[in-house]
Amino acid sequence: MTSVTMKNKIDTKQYIHQTCGVCPTEIHFKIKDEKINDLRFVGGGCPGNAELVSRLLEDKPPAEVLSYLKKIDCRNGTSCAAELARAVRAAQNGTLVAVDSFKVLEDGIPKRSIALIGNLAGSSANLQSILEHARDCSVDAVVCLGNLTGQSPDNRDLIKIIRRQKMLALSGETDWMAARNHERSDLPRIEPQLKDWLLQLPRVLSFRLNARKGMAFFGDYIQSLDGYSDFQPFALEINMVCGLTDFMRDETVFPALEAMIPQFEADIVLFSQVKTWGAWHVGGKDFFSVGAAGNGSGATWGLLQENNGRADLKVMETPS
Repeated sequence: MTSVTMKNKIDTKQYIHQTCGVCPTEIHFKIKDEKINDLRFVGGGCPGNAELVSRLLEDKPPAEVLSYLKKIDCRNGTSCAAELARAVRAAQNGTLVAVDSFKVLEDGIPKRSIALIGNLAGSSANLQSILEHARDCSVDAVVCLGNLTGQSPDNRDLIKIIRRQKMLALSGETDWMAARNHERSDLPRIEPQLKDWLLQLPRVLSFRLNARKGMAFFGDYIQSLDGYSDFQPFALEINMVCGLTDFMRDETVFPALEAMIPQFEADIVLFSQVKTWGAWHVGGKDFFSVGAAGNGSGATWGLLQENNGRADLKVMETPS
């Protein structure tokens, strides 16, 4: 039997500080083994200077970091350095509360039909084609289930479309890597403000299909995030799908899955890492694997609707 991945890295805490009076709107950082890690100034300012500061302060103890930040002014009686000092001191004294390793977006407005898009991989053409088809089908919402970006020259255009349309979008592994500056040198660079947007994407969506509660996520990279805990919202669903069942491909463990299902928060579970379409009904819950948006000759998306108390997924191909 496949074992379930269980991680609870209590030695890592991550923080988001809301700034005041400076260009970046947020400062993100982690304290791991009593050292500052992954410092990021998000939402504005000079990206080059911010990255230099982040590199210089990486793996430094908070006390040492604070010693570098004294008496640095910029404007409005403050500075990025002063805001970072506030954030670090607040983390130390407990007034800045650590955040979960992954962000959950709560959409509490019930939907009758939802368009699901998986693994766009940077194809703005596929996205445009799907959006036009989904509008013709009068869906209530469009959800992109991660890997928005890919090895594509169109990553920037695709992100701008999603932002302009105010679509519901989740972070996939390629998006997480792009936000952390892991990009191919031969492709157009994603601007810093767009990387900030990728960094701030939720990793899990909580939604309602009429009266039924659903959750959607990309895949198992979430389990590798620093601070991942089995006690976070929807962690049980993630562990069961990714670890126990190998994305529902190991049906021999379905009896064990069914034994855990009474503890689920969600009635509907969506995931998209394996890039293939699939549907399972186990223990009164509906599980769906969302396939890739590109099918070689056109674009593919999923129409999620409720049918007699159960979720129903219809695979749609855009008109040629």
